[in-house]
Amino acid sequence: MKSKLRKRLCALIAGAVLITSAVGVPTAVYAENNTAVTSVSAKKSFKLAYKNLKTYIFKALPEYTFEMPVYYFDSGTVPYYKVDDFASLFRNTMGAVGKTGFDFSMSAEGETVRIERKDGYYVDFDFAKDTIYFNDYNAFLTSESQTLIDMVVPTWQSADGVWSYIETLPTATERYGNDVTMDLGAYNIDLRHMGDSYYVPIQTVSDIFFSPNSVNLLYNGRSVIIYSYDNDPLVTENGDYTDLGKVYYGKNGKYAGRKIEKDLAEFSYNELCFAMDHLYGLKDSHNIEHFSELVEQRGFTELMKMTDTRGFDFALYQLIRQDLDDIHSVYRLASYASGYDFGKSLGEKYGQGRARETLLNLSTEYEDIRKKYNPDGVLGYQEIGDTAYITFDSFTINTRDYYAEAPNANDRDTFGIIAYSVQQILRKDSPVKNVVLDLSCNTGGQVDAAIYTIAAFLGQASISIEDPNTGALVTYDYKIDTNMDHKFDSDDTLAGKGLNLYCLESKVSFSCGNLVPSVFKDDPHVTLIGQRSGGGACSVMYLTTAVGTVIRISSSNRLSFLRNGSFYDIDQGAEPDIYISKISHFYDRQALTKFIDELF
Repeated sequence: MKSKLRKRLCALIAGAVLITSAVGVPTAVYAENNTAVTSVSAKKSFKLAYKNLKTYIFKALPEYTFEMPVYYFDSGTVPYYKVDDFASLFRNTMGAVGKTGFDFSMSAEGETVRIERKDGYYVDFDFAKDTIYFNDYNAFLTSESQTLIDMVVPTWQSADGVWSYIETLPTATERYGNDVTMDLGAYNIDLRHMGDSYYVPIQTVSDIFFSPNSVNLLYNGRSVIIYSYDNDPLVTENGDYTDLGKVYYGKNGKYAGRKIEKDLAEFSYNELCFAMDHLYGLKDSHNIEHFSELVEQRGFTELMKMTDTRGFDFALYQLIRQDLDDIHSVYRLASYASGYDFGKSLGEKYGQGRARETLLNLSTEYEDIRKKYNPDGVLGYQEIGDTAYITFDSFTINTRDYYAEAPNANDRDTFGIIAYSVQQILRKDSPVKNVVLDLSCNTGGQVDAAIYTIAAFLGQASISIEDPNTGALVTYDYKIDTNMDHKFDSDDTLAGKGLNLYCLESKVSFSCGNLVPSVFKDDPHVTLIGQRSGGGACSVMYLTTAVGTVIRISSSNRLSFLRNGSFYDIDQGAEPDIYISKISHFYDRQALTKFIDELF
């Protein structure tokens, strides 16, 4: 997350310990921490206590820290937020990361609370039935400045403030999903209501509202961290705790006491089952109807309910490694109570799973063979005779402003490599007749960069996405600017120039490395050569658990291609049009160039 967005977040939340007035529900006031109040709700009588806990916003610095009340019921240890508090926290966090449209209104009547956006999308909490109802889940969580299923953010700006690089065309097809009722009661998860105040478990808030927007909440009994895994590490690559990691794990990992109370252990298991049932994107292909059934079939139910968090962490690690095993889904960090080192030891002892290790081993094999033919490294752009080769191993966005300084041969991000390559191929008196996009060692990356690549070859990029959990289906079309003239026209693309276009793929070509050849496969203008790509259809989503484990899963945003009005996901990979059996033939470019020339 960029520093200017962090500053924005601090400005929004500074001084806002209780920022509830904006959403319009009165906030009960208590004299001090841990004050116990007995109340009778519509369901039963209960005791309420609370603590003001420090909340850290991405960093363990005073200016990124404030206090916020956390509530507990019946002397229990499951943490709750007031609905109005969490709504304000969510609104301000989304605003800080550049997402708009979350200026909620809020109304309450009896056992029901409604939070509504200005555009009419809303969520109803029913505290009698323990349900959460969305009239459109995807739309409620989407920024008003972005598309319905928000996997791409083509709102690039150059230093002079001009929109650039990617243009979204006004030809989108958006089929909104069904309304969704999430039955917390079926998972033994309680919503709580007392007087004018309504309470939702913090972990439910994190899973359903924050996680789809690439932010999580981490609770360790002492504090809450607003957290983004890819941007805000708790532990460095060397295994050292960052300042934020010391807040979470304790100095030298001293919070690894392993034991938690029974109510928190059971809630953490129930909430994880709820989150996976509603957010995991590959349930159908994994034959999972309910996550709890998978856990029971594997004999892990009691482990995941243990008050020793290492039982939970062990079982969750094995479920991801052995049963999900979809490469995108990964166990990342152990609970604060288990300790970081315990999670690390699981990886060292059991490995990463069959599919992930196969990909890693193949990737190493391909890279080693490629190195024999390119001992000094692989160029992003290379010409051999009449054939141009474009190569990069991950999809990355621009690392600098190419409008201020044009791309050159030294640029290593996807935007720079593609823009430079297109202009070299289209230069006056260019000898290039064939163009090969080498994705044979590309294991994925950012969708924006994949779109930039597709449009460079096809003239425009069309990306289809489906959410199998809500039924939403969308297709978006994009054009790009490669010559940096702020125009999106035929001068920016290789399409229609009489060139022979190829994409070299392999089983290592995963995620976005699979998306690009899958789109090419359904288009007659690019020929796939090599071996079938490695699959990977879903975008990724990070989840935390109520006991503080961090995992990554395949989300319910599933990339697809559109044919005759039907959506087909790309998880099976794309078969090549011309099969190449020997890996060495991928990288002997003199021989490969001769082979391509002889095709015509």
